[in-house]
Amino acid sequence: MPKFALEKIESIKGKQSFFDLKVNGVGQFESFSEQIEAIYRTELVTVNARMDLIANLNRLPKTKFRDITPKKESVKEYEIKTRNLRIYLIHIEKTGKVVVLAGYKNNQKSDFVSFRSLKKQFLKEAGYDK
Repeated sequence: MPKFALEKIESIKGKQSFFDLKVNGVGQFESFSEQIEAIYRTELVTVNARMDLIANLNRLPKTKFRDITPKKESVKEYEIKTRNLRIYLIHIEKTGKVVVLAGYKNNQKSDFVSFRSLKKQFLKEAGYDK
């Protein structure tokens, strides 16, 4: 069973906080960002700008940020979209948005499976699944 922790993303400032989900000590967003920074630097800047807008409760069009929560789910799921990147988030009341997984547009189907699996494991360990 993986060990989970949350680390606040200090660069995102606003009314809502963003957290990087750490799995066994590895931040999912931080790790992904480091791997792709040289190739997708401008898209990472765009992702961070969108997270800032979301943190400050600004609305974005569905082509940039959308609710992907399945019916009958109590924890909201969201996706931040750029041309090539997808960032998957959950919203935990009183905590803020948690970045669970980041991936590429062309890996969306497998990333959804991984995202929902990580989400389920994290919520169970953190006691949010009650």
